[in-house]
Amino acid sequence: MSIFSKSAMVVEDDPSFRAVAEMMLRRMSFKTVVAAEDGELAWAHLNLVRFDFILSDWNMEPMDGLELLRLIRANPPLSKIPVVLMSADLSLASWRVAIDAGATDFLLKPFTSRQLHETVEIAFGASSSDEANVIKFSEHRNDRMPGRHRSPPDRSPPG
Repeated sequence: MSIFSKSAMVVEDDPSFRAVAEMMLRRMSFKTVVAAEDGELAWAHLNLVRFDFILSDWNMEPMDGLELLRLIRANPPLSKIPVVLMSADLSLASWRVAIDAGATDFLLKPFTSRQLHETVEIAFGASSSDEANVIKFSEHRNDRMPGRHRSPPDRSPPG
């Protein structure tokens, strides 16, 4: 996957985490990385500039990442952009809501550069087909990739 000509936007209200996520994406060689501190600012950016990838926190105000995702998916010129939601709080219910709303993937915070890189690679692979949300993740078990949650989290008791 070549991302040298691609642009990314990080949407995160925590300044420290936003800076870390920006740095991770820059190190992955995205041509442009833009940051927004909430969904409203991100939406304003998206109405002026097109991005190739969006990494968005879920829990922000005044507009959260899920609301931003729904606006993106409802807007045909933007609807195919890979959008990865991230959160420090993941339940099976929230995972289902994110995927049903059209999230390309979901990352559990904190995550590593490697986990983000793998997610970006998968996101670009997913966005190149008409079946962006239909990917065989059985090969990517959560226990081998601890920040990745495209597959539902396993909440069963150890046995």
